[in-house]
Amino acid sequence: MSAPDYKQYTCNLCGKESVVVPDFHREGGACQHCGSIVRFRALMFALSHHFYGKPVPLADFSPDRNQKAMGLSDAPHYANKLNNLFDYTNYFYHAEPFLDICNIENMAVGSYDLLISSDVYEHVSPPRHVAFVNSWHLLKPGGLMLLTVPYTMLPKTVEHFPHLNQFGIVRDQQGMLLVNQRKDQSIEVYDRLTWHGGEGSTLEMRVYAEADLLQIIADAGFKNIKVWCDDYPEFGILQAQQGGSFVISAIKDGNRMPIAVTQHDPYIDNIYPEDAEVDHFLVNRPIRITGERAKKAISQWKDEKAVHTDSLFSRIKRYLHRKFRK
Repeated sequence: MSAPDYKQYTCNLCGKESVVVPDFHREGGACQHCGSIVRFRALMFALSHHFYGKPVPLADFSPDRNQKAMGLSDAPHYANKLNNLFDYTNYFYHAEPFLDICNIENMAVGSYDLLISSDVYEHVSPPRHVAFVNSWHLLKPGGLMLLTVPYTMLPKTVEHFPHLNQFGIVRDQQGMLLVNQRKDQSIEVYDRLTWHGGEGSTLEMRVYAEADLLQIIADAGFKNIKVWCDDYPEFGILQAQQGGSFVISAIKDGNRMPIAVTQHDPYIDNIYPEDAEVDHFLVNRPIRITGERAKKAISQWKDEKAVHTDSLFSRIKRYLHRKFRK
């Protein structure tokens, strides 16, 4: 997306004037002072409207330690400021403090006023509705969920691995492959995986469609769902022409229960068939491979899985030995 036809804007994270840079798109348009991109500024714009009913720079928010907030891999550009404002914890899947949003059994439910998730739910394993239902459970009634995911305005979601069950990532001389053993015990191998943050970092599981995404959020027990799709040029938020992937805000409805958590996908009709051709710049479908390369990948995955299993059993054995020796 080209730069807007104005020369500067006020960054709503740091509150400083910044010049317009050429790469003004969702992941660009960086503030020359704090480095915030368009996506971060759009998130904080929606948050300011929730608290104040108007745009207020994050730097001018009033501290309130009674507000219990959580982030899921929030960027430091705004996470550090939120930490100074609220009783805030930024959770991660691969680092401390740990949280898998699809497994919240060790979390205190109904305890958060705010949950922020920016570009996380496209990475969770299917079925995809579980992450949204768990978000509802973590929030207090009336709590705010503020999220972004890359999504399109296509009629259906592209689910890259609809039969994901027991899987692992292996590497060979040509790159990284996903090996998946389906529930029927058949094994499939995928190449041309899409990673966010570099190869081997965070695997893209899907590209949502807006209609599917909004239906899941509503069924997960949220109300007052809003898509923040307008431009706010005075804050360097130029997004209306990006064709999706907007900030979405939603309020937990404490008067009704969300859809049940299941191991099957209740929205299977909202995804494209695996063999459907989907033409969109956001969609880069992995390909299923066969032949010698797939056989070697399956063999490697089984070997690595066996080593991991033996290591787990050894740890359990050592633990039990120490426990009952006392």
